[in-house]
Order: sequence, then C-alpha cells, then structure tokens
Amino acid sequence: MPRRKFRHSQRFSSPAERSHQEYLVDQPLQQTTRNELVRLIRGGEDTYLELKVKLSNPERITQGIVALANTNGGTIIFGVNDQLRIEGVSDPEVVRDELVRICRDEIVPPLVPLIDMIAFDSGKRVVAIDVEARNRPYRTRDGRFYMRFGAEKREVAREQISMWLDEIRPLGYENIPLFSAEESDSRPDLKKRRQLRTFTTPPIF
Repeated sequence: MPRRKFRHSQRFSSPAERSHQEYLVDQPLQQTTRNELVRLIRGGEDTYLELKVKLSNPERITQGIVALANTNGGTIIFGVNDQLRIEGVSDPEVVRDELVRICRDEIVPPLVPLIDMIAFDSGKRVVAIDVEARNRPYRTRDGRFYMRFGAEKREVAREQISMWLDEIRPLGYENIPLFSAEESDSRPDLKKRRQLRTFTTPPIF
C-alpha cells in the first residue's frame, strides 16, 4: 500500500547540512490544513500512522519514530484519543521541542523531522511529526532497532533489518557480486606491479 501523503512543503536534506535550531527557526508555522488532518485521523492507525493522546513517555515515542523511519516513513499525531477524537495537547510548543530533542539526541543517526502545530476553532491544538526514511537503518541510542507491522511496532534484530534492506535496495553495480573478480581489479597498484613483473622477467633458455 503506498504511503499516504498529506504535506506539500520543502524538506531539509540532512542534520549535517542544517542544524535543528535552524530547522525550528525557518520552518513555516503550519504545513497541514485542518481538513487534511481530520481525513488522516479518520482513517485510523496503520503502518504509516500512529495516534497519541499526549507525549508522556519519551522512550516509547523514540521507539515509535525509529519504527516509522525504518519501515517507510510516516506520521505520529499527538492530541488524538483511541476513539479517533481530537482532544488536543495543552502546550504544543513543549511537545514540538521534545520531539526535536528526541530526534537529535535519542536516535542514531539523528533525524530532522517535519513538525506541524495545527489549531482548531474550538481552541484545541494538535502536533504532527512527519518522519522520512532516508538513512536507514535507524536505532535508539541504546542500540535497539524497531519496525512497524500494521499498526504495531516491534523490536527487530540488526541482522533482520539488514536482510530486509538488502531485499528492497535497488539493484546497482555497487551491489552486484563479481565472481570472476580478482584482488588486483580493485587495486591498480598491485595490477601494475604484476604487469611489470610479467614483462621484465628474462626469458629462460
């Protein structure tokens, strides 16, 4: 099933190119319309969407972000209950700052997410974090790997995620085995020495 897109803003390329502080300063105030958000919530949780009432357990949120990033990216929305009703969060700025901290300090390699804070006419406000899968595999700071399977996240071994990434990686010259290759093919200096040895060896009579 293709990932459901609901954002149309420019994204930043990597934590090395732009700092999290620059990200927070330059990011527009709102990228997602309320109608788009409501449509997404009504669809319920799946491989690409997780709904949270609030950010109360940073460790579990870290695991959830890692799981989305290792699968195919996705979104976590804060301020929605299990009945898909929008309750809002009391302080969206605090939630945003904590999400940025988690992505910067608790995930390896660090993530630069896209975070929206959406306000409704009722005064309720929700926070949505959109995660892209660019530099997989990701892990928590304590070395644990997670992936999403449907609406659930599961811990997986490094070997499992490496095998899965090998299966989905596009076939290219850099990962095609060359059974007839020799060491000298990748070492021009060694190949040259062998050629010189061949041509300079005196004939035997």
